[in-house]
Amino acid sequence: MPRHARMPTRTLQKALSVLALGAGLLGVFPARAASLQDRIVAVVNTEVITLSELEEEVGDAKAQVRQRYREAELTQRLRQIDYMGLNRMIERKLQLQIAKRRGIKVTEEEVKDAIVRLRRLGEKPDENDPQEMALIKDQLTALRLINQQVQSSLLVSGEEVHRDRFMLPPEVRISQILIALEPGSELLAVREKAQEVYALLKKGERFEELAAKYSDGPEGRRGGSLGYIRPGDMLPQIQKAIEQAPPGSVTEPIASSIGMHIIRVDDRKPPQFRPFEEVKEDVRNLVFQLKSEEAYVEWIKEQKDKNYIEIRL
Repeated sequence: MPRHARMPTRTLQKALSVLALGAGLLGVFPARAASLQDRIVAVVNTEVITLSELEEEVGDAKAQVRQRYREAELTQRLRQIDYMGLNRMIERKLQLQIAKRRGIKVTEEEVKDAIVRLRRLGEKPDENDPQEMALIKDQLTALRLINQQVQSSLLVSGEEVHRDRFMLPPEVRISQILIALEPGSELLAVREKAQEVYALLKKGERFEELAAKYSDGPEGRRGGSLGYIRPGDMLPQIQKAIEQAPPGSVTEPIASSIGMHIIRVDDRKPPQFRPFEEVKEDVRNLVFQLKSEEAYVEWIKEQKDKNYIEIRL
């Protein structure tokens, strides 16, 4: 099966959100037919999982870590990916087996209805691909099982809806002059230019004018304004530099992988609550999801204990 066969994974992830059943509890079903020559890496009751199926499941993740790590660290991370991927596959196969034993079925009309809703979300499931349609049907079947066995008995009490779950985090409004480190440019020259611009600021020239003239970022046209940003949404070097900086202060040039940044702190917003009525349903949904995930972990552990599972990886 060629690599483009993995396209249905995004479709199936959308199916989770469209149907609002067990979001976050299930993985996706990769499209890969097992070869008789494959080595068996796991047995789930009377069904097997092959090495080629596992490689299709974890291929993208492995490609990413191979670009970032080497030697012992790479070996360890590849093993972790294999273990986590195989565990997901075992759980999915077990879910479908249990659904079959319980007589849970998804009709062709329900699959077509899911496809219609997926298309409204911009996805493009291929109705002429039998394998892709089978994958969607399997996903819907597993979702129905989880909804029946895990979520149907869950309730969210008033005491579990806490206001502090939806406190807005602090925000800081900043402006930036970026002297970018372009391909082929010398770091020393970038540093010197940033120091020259910083010296002009110290002499009293306006930040907005210098940003428009010197900044390589698109915000330069707006006088350098980046608007309000939350902690964690900015480069760590910048966050550390402005952590205690009062509004109106300007940092010295800050080095990053993309160049040198001169940051002005324009304003700060402290943490604040959103009105409870505005967030009540959001809070309730969040609590329900958290309880669903906890209940699923307990349920799937119980099912693994009850069924025959052998790992040969």
